[in-house]
Amino acid sequence: MIAQIIDMPREILDAGNTPLDAPVFRLAAVNEIMPRFEFRIFGHGFNKMEQRIRKAAPCESINESREIYILGNENSDRNVKIREGKLEFKRLIDRVNGLERWKPTGSMAFPIERAAIPDSLFPVSALERALPFPDSLTAMVTEKEFLHHVTQDSLCGHRLYRANVFKRRSRFTLQDCPVEIDWILVNGAAIESIAIESPYAEQVLTVQSALGLEQFENVAYPLAVSRILGIRPLPDAKGYE
Repeated sequence: MIAQIIDMPREILDAGNTPLDAPVFRLAAVNEIMPRFEFRIFGHGFNKMEQRIRKAAPCESINESREIYILGNENSDRNVKIREGKLEFKRLIDRVNGLERWKPTGSMAFPIERAAIPDSLFPVSALERALPFPDSLTAMVTEKEFLHHVTQDSLCGHRLYRANVFKRRSRFTLQDCPVEIDWILVNGAAIESIAIESPYAEQVLTVQSALGLEQFENVAYPLAVSRILGIRPLPDAKGYE
């Protein structure tokens, strides 16, 4: 099936008759951040699915954030973004039954010590550099300095891009599994998303089936944002040629 970003097909909107209110798993308390299996779709026309989710479970919270994604031409297995004054990293570590397993791999608060950038920042985020940062950088690199220099072709082996992303996330729990309904602006372009996340693949697959989403492509944020910006083509790009 053609991947997002597209409108929801009618046959998919009518799918998914499995009850959503019966818990099937119980999560143990976890003190550390665990890698999570994720399944996410992007597109428009999710109203019917959203109504089904809201009928099955109350909205637990609504969160808004402004984030800056740093994107490359090739890899979509790294999630690198700035949020609330911190540079955050996640890495794709596994794929299981159409799911992606992402692991947080670091967080650095601005200003970042210049000496930490070559040894910590770029190896963690896999953003290769061809040349060192210029001497004009201060000892403690501010967010503004970083954004200016990291997207310069002369400083990186591959060109990097910036995307301004606004998110409004509504959170639910279906069958003990976290679910999100997101309304998003990517450089001003509006898009919607529904996500299922859990440390346990079985939980995600159960809710995915209950919502009738088995035929959809799993699209993480870095890939979706790259497609919106035109950095990476849609899977059906040939159909427009």
